[in-house]
Amino acid sequence: MVKKNKLPFSLKSENLISKNEFNKKIENEKKDLKDFQSSVAISLLKFTSNLEDECVERRLASALLFLTHLSSEITKSFANGDEKIASNLLADAIIESRRAYPDGKTKLSSIFH
Repeated sequence: MVKKNKLPFSLKSENLISKNEFNKKIENEKKDLKDFQSSVAISLLKFTSNLEDECVERRLASALLFLTHLSSEITKSFANGDEKIASNLLADAIIESRRAYPDGKTKLSSIFH
């Protein structure tokens, strides 16, 4: 006798999301991410405009260090020192970045995070 696996949640209609709603949610997330990225890029351009090359490099390095520090602090605050949670956050970030910057070679997950 073969047992069928039970789903961990009920299949009530309120738990199901239509494909159109799901796609709309994904598109909204993509738009929000692109808006954020555009804001960061514009800020970097303003921060480095009208400067000599050596100043631009120094300012870009400072901006990169700040963004690295910020991402580390965000990860720490969500993970509360738990390496497994931090690892999962990094995996989610990689999935989202692949969704935002598809290269045609990477198979994208259809799971919405």
